[in-house]
Amino acid sequence: MKVKHKQLVISPKNPRSFLISGATDTIKPITIKGKIVSLVTENYSIDVGESFPVGRRMYKVNIIKEQLVNSVKTYEVLTANMTKSSMFVFPMLGGSRRLYLFNELFVNCFIGDQKHKDCIVLLYRFSGNSTFLKFEQALSQFSTFIETYDPSPEFVAFVFKIPTQHERDFYNFKTGKYSELGGEYKSKLLDFHGFDVHGDLAQIIYRSERRRLRLQQQLGVELPLNAELHSIIELEDEIFNPDIYITKKGG
Repeated sequence: MKVKHKQLVISPKNPRSFLISGATDTIKPITIKGKIVSLVTENYSIDVGESFPVGRRMYKVNIIKEQLVNSVKTYEVLTANMTKSSMFVFPMLGGSRRLYLFNELFVNCFIGDQKHKDCIVLLYRFSGNSTFLKFEQALSQFSTFIETYDPSPEFVAFVFKIPTQHERDFYNFKTGKYSELGGEYKSKLLDFHGFDVHGDLAQIIYRSERRRLRLQQQLGVELPLNAELHSIIELEDEIFNPDIYITKKGG
């Protein structure tokens, strides 16, 4: 649902972010140390650390990016970027993005939360429609299912054990050994996300020479032939922290 504020158009991009387009020249961005911390309009502001409503959704604002789309300035406002776990660990559960409502309600995947360690945590926007309620019931039937809980009325989290057949893949992910993921799992990753063998993910897991040379140029360093071609995880980014996604009442 697009929301118009005079000549500004605010529309959801996905469950983690929304876009601001239209008369963006009327917005005054406030920056601190080169990072945008607030977007000020004539009637309201969008501030890092606060929540902002778009249609029926509330987005906790943590990141604001200015970008050009067809030479027109727009802003993307994010609660969080997609985690590496969403890319490399989520597919361990099987299936495809479509089956997991990836573009509709899925927020992020993690490898732990405040209670669980070395597991798969899926965070979703809650929906009361019948499709989502059936989806919740289906996930609870997984053999790896541990529990579900509501971090807030707007979100629901599902927790799963790492499937036994992927314990080695999980270890390689945590240690940044993307090229050492199992051959079958590499194919499973690409199938899950609908990516082909020429895309960025394939270049990472198959250690593409083209990607290695491109990274060398970008980083200005010599990369050995056996170097991994993607950064190792920052563990705190891969653990579910409710404070990032949810604004505390009165805060």
